[in-house]
Amino acid sequence: MKKYLLSIDNGGTYIKAALFDTKGNQLNLVKHSNDVITLHENYSEYNQDELWETNCYCMREVIKESGIKPEQIACIGFCGQGSGFYAVDAQGRNIRNAITSSDRRAQEQTDKWHHEGLSDQVYPYIFRYPLSGHMCAILSWLKENEVENYQRIRWLFSMKDFLIYRLTGNIVASYDCLSTCGILNLKNLSFDKELSDMFGLPGVEKKFGKLQWGSELCGKVTEQAANLCGCAPETPVSVGLHDVNAAALAMGAKDIESSFIITGTHAINGYISPTPVLNKTIKNNELFAAYPGMFLIEEGYPASAATLEWVIDVLFGEEKKNSRIYKEIDNMVEKISPTDQTPIFLPFLRGYRNNPYARCSWVGLNSSHNKAHMLCAVYEGVAFSHMIQLEYLFQECKRPSKIMIAGGATNSKIWMQIFADAIGLPLEIISSGEVGAKGTAILSTVASGIYPDIQTAVDKMKEPGVLIYPRKKFASIYKQKYEKFKLIVQNLDLIWTK
Repeated sequence: MKKYLLSIDNGGTYIKAALFDTKGNQLNLVKHSNDVITLHENYSEYNQDELWETNCYCMREVIKESGIKPEQIACIGFCGQGSGFYAVDAQGRNIRNAITSSDRRAQEQTDKWHHEGLSDQVYPYIFRYPLSGHMCAILSWLKENEVENYQRIRWLFSMKDFLIYRLTGNIVASYDCLSTCGILNLKNLSFDKELSDMFGLPGVEKKFGKLQWGSELCGKVTEQAANLCGCAPETPVSVGLHDVNAAALAMGAKDIESSFIITGTHAINGYISPTPVLNKTIKNNELFAAYPGMFLIEEGYPASAATLEWVIDVLFGEEKKNSRIYKEIDNMVEKISPTDQTPIFLPFLRGYRNNPYARCSWVGLNSSHNKAHMLCAVYEGVAFSHMIQLEYLFQECKRPSKIMIAGGATNSKIWMQIFADAIGLPLEIISSGEVGAKGTAILSTVASGIYPDIQTAVDKMKEPGVLIYPRKKFASIYKQKYEKFKLIVQNLDLIWTK
């Protein structure tokens, strides 16, 4: 009987369930919007029951539409956000809404830690400075502002580990996701009492499950969960991955020469290294769970391709219901030459790398501009957003000869050409299906014994990308535009305050 892998990618914009065969071919996909609850401009939450129900819906529908038998699924795996807050009480009940990694309510906590020197004290243990979307900061906020909820916490999870709990009933803590939480000591790979105490969160290190690597099995589907998600009871479940790790694995990232960009809700840029980069400039060092002992060196913040969804709502409204809206936008942008004087777009709906209080705007609009100019500025602004991070990423090392790129923006050839022209390097577009889900499927083949190791699975399942080259004739134009973009960001720092 032919076997398949079921992977569910919980992104900030959509939840996507995909079926893969053992050669890496994506056979079917079902996606549903991941509805964010925004009670305040700095708040970003999910209803944990609705999150689980949407995952069940996507799993159930992708199996039904594919026509395969549930028993043909060899393994199920999740990927999702690494940071944020997901928790249950001692009876396994939700305590409150989940708080996403894009949430900014704890910004005052991290500002205070930075000012008082705590951020520097914890850096040697967590290999990053704490940010407002990290679990340590959110827990500190809850302890001060929602005392009863904080006291009810029995188990803490990353996003995907919460979903594993619902699917299997097991309490799991994955190394890669929780290497972003601020409470896992990356020097000794353990939840650390000293770290918990330093953050003023005594005992929180005892509220996590057993630490496991992504390619391990962590349980089997319960009968109750099977009825909800359309799977067979006792189907094996892999630990899965942080969505960034999953996408990097599917792209074949393994060193600095295979550096990558992911254009999703977050602008992700990174490479794989045998050692962390502890220069206090790189934003994030996390464990690369596909290869224990390796690190994913990452620059990222929520200012990438998903910003286009907000732009469409603002500029088109009801017209968004047109299924050809993305093609129409491409056609409009294509008519604007790089030499045209377009406005500058800042895609900072939730801050940018160096200022969490930064906000989104078009700068330099005049009476000659129309929607096409504004949309072209969006495409360029998202590319420039990534370029700021690439500067930091390669600050102390040689730039690669090309960069792999995946995510929502790769669906647009026009957008990809703008990225290539602006960055000035060839881009290898990895656009065959859902890369986060595929990376999870790759690990699931190892967890379920289909392939003996990760590299074999990658070799069997990875597909080559398509190269797109920068147009040299526009290099100086995009350099000028990017310098103007940075100058505007720098000067607006004076007015972006809390």
